[in-house]
This record gives sequence, structure tokens and C-alpha cells, in this order.
Amino acid sequence: MVGICHALLLISCTAPAGSSGLSATDKEYIQSLTQTVEENWNKGNREPYVNRFTSDAFYMAPNMESLVGKDAIKSFAASFPELKLEFTIGEIEGSSEFAYVRGGYLLKTPQDSLFDKGKFLSIWEKTPEKTWLLSHDMFSSDLPPTK
Repeated sequence: MVGICHALLLISCTAPAGSSGLSATDKEYIQSLTQTVEENWNKGNREPYVNRFTSDAFYMAPNMESLVGKDAIKSFAASFPELKLEFTIGEIEGSSEFAYVRGGYLLKTPQDSLFDKGKFLSIWEKTPEKTWLLSHDMFSSDLPPTK
């Protein structure tokens, strides 16, 4: 039974016949935007981090309830201490309308000490303007919980 469920899941995730998958240009756009966000974050500019979200995005950070909407995400991002951010993208896949990105993150203090490291999974939507925005973002730490 489990094998049948896995097969059905795989079949449902493939693009229908005649539709186009995620193009190399779309993958490059998401990769480039992620790099720009990282560079700006590390300069203290949180706006590009926030502006990559849809107005009604879901933001699922560890140890807290989900945030909904760009304004809530903006407040959360502004509350972060000064930390260096590094993203590592392991996979970008999807269709011409939706993409998912799986990767990791590393947060370090200004003194270069490890603050946190973990993984993320995000869903992106292509806008009518042909840009990509995050609609769902979830991340979790690889470090054990602190007491």
C-alpha cells in the first residue's frame, strides 16, 4: 500500500503532458534573487528579504506560530539581531507557475561564531509580471533546542 501511495504522489507531482517545466532562466532568477537577499541582509538591509514574499505569504519559523502576510514577516525580520546569513540552495524544481526550493542556511554572529544552522523548504509563485515571489517559507534548525 505504501508503494502505491508513493507512486501516486510522484505521478501527481510531474508536469502534465504539454506543459513546460521550470526553465533554466527561472531557476537562475530564484538563485540570483536569493544571493541578492543574502548580500543585502549582511549589509543590514532587510527590505530585499521581505520584498521577495507575496502579500499573503505563510512564514513558518521554528518554535513559534506561523506568520501570515508581508507586514508580519517584515516585523519578524526587523526583530532579528545583527547576524551574517548564508543560504545554500540544494534544489530548485517546479513548473512554469510554481517552484519549490530546498536548501540550508547558516547564521553567524558579527564575530563569526555560529548562531544557528538549518534547512528550509519554500514555495514560489510566478507573478503575472513574470517575476517569482515566495508564498510559503518554512525553516528549522539543525541544532538541538536550548534550555
